[in-house]
Amino acid sequence: MGTAAVIVVSGGVSPLMQVGGLSLLKRAVLTAQKAGTTTCYIILADDQHDQEELRHELQKDARVICQVVWIRLDDKERVGAIEHERPCLVFAADTVFRHLLAQELLRHTAPKKTLSITDTSGVPLLALIPGPRVPEICAELAQGNSLQETTVLTRSDKLSKSSAPGHFVCRLMTESDAASVEHELLSSLENPRDGYVDTYFNRKLSRSLTHWLLQTSLSPNQITMLSCTVGMLGTLCFLPGGYWGPLCGALFLQFSVVLDCCDGEVARVKFMESPLGDWLDIVCDTAVHIAIFLGMGVTVWRNGETDHALALAGVLALGGVLAFPLVTLAEKTEDLGEHRGGWEDILIKKLLASLTTRDFSVLIVVSALTGQLSWFLWGAAIGAHVFWLSLAWLLFRAGRFGRIRNIWERKET
Repeated sequence: MGTAAVIVVSGGVSPLMQVGGLSLLKRAVLTAQKAGTTTCYIILADDQHDQEELRHELQKDARVICQVVWIRLDDKERVGAIEHERPCLVFAADTVFRHLLAQELLRHTAPKKTLSITDTSGVPLLALIPGPRVPEICAELAQGNSLQETTVLTRSDKLSKSSAPGHFVCRLMTESDAASVEHELLSSLENPRDGYVDTYFNRKLSRSLTHWLLQTSLSPNQITMLSCTVGMLGTLCFLPGGYWGPLCGALFLQFSVVLDCCDGEVARVKFMESPLGDWLDIVCDTAVHIAIFLGMGVTVWRNGETDHALALAGVLALGGVLAFPLVTLAEKTEDLGEHRGGWEDILIKKLLASLTTRDFSVLIVVSALTGQLSWFLWGAAIGAHVFWLSLAWLLFRAGRFGRIRNIWERKET
C-alpha cells in the first residue's frame, strides 16, 4: 500500500456521524491505516466543520497511530507538501469501505496510472492516484467541485465494485443511509472458516445482535467473556440429567456460539482486533467445550444410558486439553505454513478449519432433542484424540515445533 491517504471532508453527511460504533472520520482514518498508510492527509474542503472538534475526535483514540495532517484548501503550502513519491489512496470521509479493497486496487493498478472503484452508475468512490496529481484534485476542490467531479477521478481507469467480489464500498448520501450501510458492512465480514451452520444460521442471528452491540461500550473481549459465561450456564443445565435440562444446556451452548460470532464481528468493525483477543477466544472456547463435554457425561451417567459415561467424558475432555496447545502452535505458525506451502501445511489448515467451525453445536442440540447424547459422547471421544494426534504428527512433519522455538528465541533476544 502507498504511504499516504488523502481523505476529503466536505459538506453533506457529517464526518462525526456514527456508523458501526465509529464516526465516519475515525472509520476513514482507521481503514486507511489498516490498509498500510502511515500518513493521512485530511483535507477540509469547506468551512462547515470545526477543525478542533474533528482533531479531538481522533486525538482521544489510541487506535489512531498514523500521522494525521490537517489541511485547508486555502493553505497552498500544506497542499503542496502532500506525499508526491508514492501512490495515494483518495476518498471522501463519507465513503465506507474495508481495507482489503485498497489491496485490490494495488493489484490492478499500474505505475503512474490512476485507478478508481466506482458505484453501479460509474461514479468514483475510491481511487489510487500518483502522488504528484493530488494538488490537481485540491485545486478543483477549491473551485467548488466535489471529489467525484474532479478531472483526475472522472478520467481515471475505472473498476466497478462488482468486479471486486467480496469487497465492500459504499458512500453515504444522507444520514438515513447509515443503517443500511452498517448492515452491508456487517454482511461483508465473511469468515473463510465458517461452516454451513455458521453461514446460514449463526451469522444471520449474530449480525442482528452485533448491530445492537456496536451501539454499546462492550469490547470484543468482554463479549467473549459473556459468550463463555453463557456456555458455562449451559453446562450447569446438563448436570441434573433428565431430558429438559440437557436440551436447555444445548440451547444455551448454541446461543454462546452466536455470541462467539459477535465478538469477532465487533472487533473487525471497530478495528479492535488484538493478539490478546485471539488468545482469549481460543481459551474460552476450549474451556466451554471441555465443561460441556463433562456436563454431557454427567447427564448420560445420571440417565443410565451407558456405564462408561463419565469415563467417556473424561477421555473427551482430555482430548480437548491436549489439542489446545497444538491448535495454538498451529495458529501461531500459520504464516510459516503459508510460506512453506507443503501438503502437511494444507492439511493443518483444513484441520484448523474443521475445529474452528461451530457446526458441531448443532449436533449437540440434535442429540439432546433425540435423547442420544451417548452416541455423541462416543463419537466425540474417539474423534478428539484422532484430531490431536493427527495435528501433532502434521506439525512435526512440517517442522513447526522447531520454528516456534526459533520465534520465541528471537523475541527474547
